[in-house]
Amino acid sequence: MRIAKILPLIIASALSANLAYANTDQDTDALPLCETAECTSDFKKLRNFAINGSSEAASLLAIAYANGEGVSQDDAYARKFMLRAIKWKDPFAIHQASRWYRTGHIFDKNVARADELLNRVVDRGFPPALVDRAKQLFAENNKNSDKLAFDLLIKAKESTYLPAYELLAVFYEHGIGTEASLYQSAKMHKTLAIRGHEGAQEKLDKLVAIIEQQNINIDGLKVSQDIERLDPVLLDVHSEIKDLIAKLKTTDYDGRSTVSRIQGQVCSDAGNGCYIQFNRNSPGMIPNVVTGTIKGRFLGQ
Repeated sequence: MRIAKILPLIIASALSANLAYANTDQDTDALPLCETAECTSDFKKLRNFAINGSSEAASLLAIAYANGEGVSQDDAYARKFMLRAIKWKDPFAIHQASRWYRTGHIFDKNVARADELLNRVVDRGFPPALVDRAKQLFAENNKNSDKLAFDLLIKAKESTYLPAYELLAVFYEHGIGTEASLYQSAKMHKTLAIRGHEGAQEKLDKLVAIIEQQNINIDGLKVSQDIERLDPVLLDVHSEIKDLIAKLKTTDYDGRSTVSRIQGQVCSDAGNGCYIQFNRNSPGMIPNVVTGTIKGRFLGQ
């Protein structure tokens, strides 16, 4: 009975992925090459940054080559720059490579390597990695794993990572790894609704109607008309690249300025060997990690 009731919600949760996150496994035929001199120039600058020690630049370039966006699709170059970013301990790159190894995309399929990389960024508290691990634990289908999965989602939620909110809404509604709470589920949907998540407002309205019948105060669940709702935005790799280039230019990037004397070592990790501090403090282009294994538990996969 539990499986039959939760299955549609899990699948819906998986399919309604937040559009603010990139899916690097998408069909690359629709992605454009550079059509302007400015775009070509930006990719040349990005490549220079990647070669000279910016793990962010290496990660973005790997995604661009993997998708064929701005440059010709090239698995070899995607691997080259992704491995460079992994060597420099970039959390986004480590997590993305884990997904590629797991699915056999860009890299040859290697589940053991995928798990090893995932463990590294789970230990660092990287939100997308926490959600991926939570999905794995959920697939084990036992109460202890459900509790561990719930705890990881709570940790990922602290960074306002929307896929964590989406899955927590389901966990709270059905008491997975925690006490069932329609109120807490509604709170997750409220945040999703404010952030423009498709279907969140409709789900919130339904939950609020049920909660109100239980004589529970619903004031904290209402979305104020004064709050600006955010529209989900698809990742534009070239826009991300321009933003990164602008950020690096503000530090007069010369191949050393934003990193330590050790190539690929950011100043925050290197101590006194730095010229200018540079921190990556935005998840920006985290790939979509909602779809996938979470529905396998109920589909017998």
